[in-house]
Amino acid sequence: MFKRTRFLAMQAALLVDLLFMTTLANSQASGNGAAALSTTATTIRSYATAAQTIILALGVVIGLIGAVRVYSKFHNGDPDTQKAVMSWFGAALFLVAVGTILTAFFG
Repeated sequence: MFKRTRFLAMQAALLVDLLFMTTLANSQASGNGAAALSTTATTIRSYATAAQTIILALGVVIGLIGAVRVYSKFHNGDPDTQKAVMSWFGAALFLVAVGTILTAFFG
């Protein structure tokens, strides 16, 4: 009977030790995870600034191309000039809005 009680006591002590080590390992891992998430957030914010600049530049280029195409249609007397104006202006406006939203979201 003494051996069985001693075995159960050793099992309980081993279980407590394993739980303690698991908790300790998880607490250390969460500290490293928080640092990794912080680094990732900083990196994404730096990419967001570059992405906003690229998107705004694309908006300018699309706006200029659209202006030339609309002028060409208007000059040739094409009846779809208003449709072309709306589609090109909408595309440029969308890109500018996306650039602004990126700044607000990751800013």
